[in-house]
Amino acid sequence: MIQTALPLACCLSLAPIAGASEVLQGDWPMGEIDAPSGQPLTLHGLLVEENPWSGELQVVVRLLAPSIAGDRLTNSELREDMDWACRTWGVPVAETRSMTPDWVIVEMMEAPVERGVTAPGVRRYFESYRLEGPICIWELF
Repeated sequence: MIQTALPLACCLSLAPIAGASEVLQGDWPMGEIDAPSGQPLTLHGLLVEENPWSGELQVVVRLLAPSIAGDRLTNSELREDMDWACRTWGVPVAETRSMTPDWVIVEMMEAPVERGVTAPGVRRYFESYRLEGPICIWELF
């Protein structure tokens, strides 16, 4: 099963620098949409921000995924849904930018959580993808 406990340094990297984060509005798939696994996902937010440690630009795709509260999905299904989210939201956002982001971070959460805030009682999954053109390449988060 994908681990939900993250080291402190990893969690700190989730917090955007004040003023360096841009919330995006656009014609992205909105409302509840079924992921490849069949779990319903709702776009909670799209951000473009600078990673405070590397200086690289990243697109952050934040999704509400109430189905992850139980253990109904396999690791393979979760990973397929995360890959799909990168292609569905991350790549189109990256393609609209004059300076192409280096990374897409996909966050799935069972309930809304403020960006950069820990929430021990809320199951959350994170994956990172390096972008090579329109291709999401999974990187160990």
